[in-house]
Amino acid sequence: MTRTHELKADPIPFGDVASGRKRCEVRQDDRGYQVGDWLRLREHDRTAGAYSGREIIAEVTHIQRGYGLPDGLVVLSIDALSSNVTPRAQGEAP
Repeated sequence: MTRTHELKADPIPFGDVASGRKRCEVRQDDRGYQVGDWLRLREHDRTAGAYSGREIIAEVTHIQRGYGLPDGLVVLSIDALSSNVTPRAQGEAP
């Protein structure tokens, strides 16, 4: 059964996923992630304590546990499926 996990993403790593430069997420392994699950990454500014409204839907294509990772962490390989992201102008704040 495919599940969707709603996750906060800081502006810089969110932008890297949006641009295609970043194709993985390192997360706490506390949600029972499975290959085929979807991530709803929502850009969140910690300083303002608010969401920007930008989001990306990505599919989990591979999961890495162990092999030198600290206990409780997981690396999720992802493919972005859709987004409502428009590129920011250089120097524009999130």
